Amino acid sequence: MASTPPFRLSLTTLSLAAVLAVTGCAHTPGPREVASAYARALEENRLADALALTNAPPEEQPSFLEHYANASVREARAAEVRAALPELQTRAPALSLIQAKEGWRVVEEASADAPRAVLTRFLDAVGASDWTTAWSLLSEPLRVRYTPERLREDFEREPLAAERVRRARLALKGQARVTGSEAEFPLGKEHGVRLVREAGEYRVAALE
Repeated sequence: MASTPPFRLSLTTLSLAAVLAVTGCAHTPGPREVASAYARALEENRLADALALTNAPPEEQPSFLEHYANASVREARAAEVRAALPELQTRAPALSLIQAKEGWRVVEEASADAPRAVLTRFLDAVGASDWTTAWSLLSEPLRVRYTPERLREDFEREPLAAERVRRARLALKGQARVTGSEAEFPLGKEHGVRLVREAGEYRVAALE
């Protein structure tokens, strides 16, 4: 059974104290400071500080510590966080902001644009054998079930995997059915590629 994967960043009272201690800031840290402090804590193997910067509930904290006990896993996650900083966004169910040169700006997007972009990123990652990125775009139940390595193995062993990816790309060209909590790109009458919204972001839940 795979360890519970990295958790979403979410500032709490404890994490605020941790950021202030790490950064020496006298103000409430913003998203970039929190993300940078999180990456630095992982790089320096300060797992308690890293954990304090997540929204992990008490019952999931042992899995977090177990997952990041591996130095290569910590390094990969820290690099992933740092690489995402230039395109940092903050999201809520009905609101997204992106960091621009002029500061934070509200993102106005067509209802199907966000899930379409996520699905495209997922399929591109699969096509490039970038299993860490592909895994990060899965819904939470699937991220718990899989690791990037196991995801790779399943795609390589599943005879219909290539066909499902091909059909998902075809579905991208059609109209999406979007609700407040999920989006579906139909594949015929009874099947479809389904994405769910988690903490304001779409994640791939099923290819058919």
